[in-house]
Amino acid sequence: MLGTDLKGHNMIDLSTMKKETFIEALSYSLDVVDEANNKIASLIPIGNWALKDSGLLSSFAIWRKMFMRFFLTQFIASEESTHGYLKKLSIGQSNRILFAIYVDDFLVGHIGLSNITKSKAELDNIIRGVSGGHKDLMYLSEKTLLGWAFLTLNVKIIDAQVMSKNFMALSLHERFGFKSKERHPLKKVISESSIAYEVCDNKAATEKFFVDIIEVSKEDFTRVTTS
Repeated sequence: MLGTDLKGHNMIDLSTMKKETFIEALSYSLDVVDEANNKIASLIPIGNWALKDSGLLSSFAIWRKMFMRFFLTQFIASEESTHGYLKKLSIGQSNRILFAIYVDDFLVGHIGLSNITKSKAELDNIIRGVSGGHKDLMYLSEKTLLGWAFLTLNVKIIDAQVMSKNFMALSLHERFGFKSKERHPLKKVISESSIAYEVCDNKAATEKFFVDIIEVSKEDFTRVTTS
């Protein structure tokens, strides 16, 4: 069941990672390492500290604008909308967590999990906003997050929703053993403040692209990343 509250489950309480200050958040960061086990980046969990960081809010908003075409819900991103999103969803919801990706002291992207239950999680909100750092930064960041989810959260399956036209994302996920589970046609729904692409039947579809539901098991991830 998606969206189940994690309270009462025998697993880590994600709220304990969502800190008031950046310094506190650092102690809960995940190290991203290369093949030689050298640290190349840190995944720092978003907490209330991020709501006070205007540079982060601005960067997140700019990056969302840059990659808006790959999101199912599209709107005019701003620092204000980013603040609201982080406060209400990334921080406010107990079944999701978002990490800022830092290379040394430089913010370069973000990556997260949503719809976390006792056995499953959804890979979510992956963006590399600026260049620099290791050539395989996003591959290694995703590997770190998936490994943490399987080992620490003890989920058995991780899935993702990806537009079929987002070839780079699909190619990246395939490297971890993600396989196609479902493909759904989409219809465009325009409202006053946003555009949404909603799952529909074939007759109602307005778009030539689809949303692909892909997933990987703990066993497949382990096999692919240790072989």
